[in-house]
Amino acid sequence: MGDYRIKSGDTLGALAKRFNTDVGSLMKANPNIKNADLIYADAKLNIPGAKDEFQAEGAGPKGPNLTGGTEQTQGASGAEPVGDVPPGQVGDWIKQAMDILKANGVPVEKMNPQDIAKIIEHESSGNPNAINNWDSNAQKGTPSIGLMQTIQPTFDAHKLPGHDNIRNPVDNIIAGVRYSIERYGSVSNVPGIKGLNSGSGYVGY
Repeated sequence: MGDYRIKSGDTLGALAKRFNTDVGSLMKANPNIKNADLIYADAKLNIPGAKDEFQAEGAGPKGPNLTGGTEQTQGASGAEPVGDVPPGQVGDWIKQAMDILKANGVPVEKMNPQDIAKIIEHESSGNPNAINNWDSNAQKGTPSIGLMQTIQPTFDAHKLPGHDNIRNPVDNIIAGVRYSIERYGSVSNVPGIKGLNSGSGYVGY
């Protein structure tokens, strides 16, 4: 959900290795970079799906499988506004959160569960204890936390009454989905989802 501020001496190759990705993915996530050998100090770099900087507390390095059924829905853009909830633990959390959101008046067509799962997969690898300690938000003292990597002020502004624990996976999804809808109109309009569907790669929201 964040970005990295390029420092003097950085190279795309070294940054790709540091953030557990590759140069091609970095260039896809940063279309302004035309030459892999030419980056500028102090410029912002979007890091796609960086996982090694997340600090897991009591969770394994590999998150749950989040991709069940995802491929079937990518080609059916607009045909079916809401896909099936993915299987597994993350899918259960998504279903619980969506039920609460629906009960609070959030239109179901604005929160495709497959797209929620994709955001979770790229932001936290399904680890509800993930903390991003490297991006600009962390440098300001508000690190991104939880499944959907919300910062505390964003979480506080979009949580629902009785769901105020940023580390609770269901509460985190609720706030992340409400933020996505408020800012982008729907979860499916989040830039990272549109990037995945267009082939340009995921970018943080």
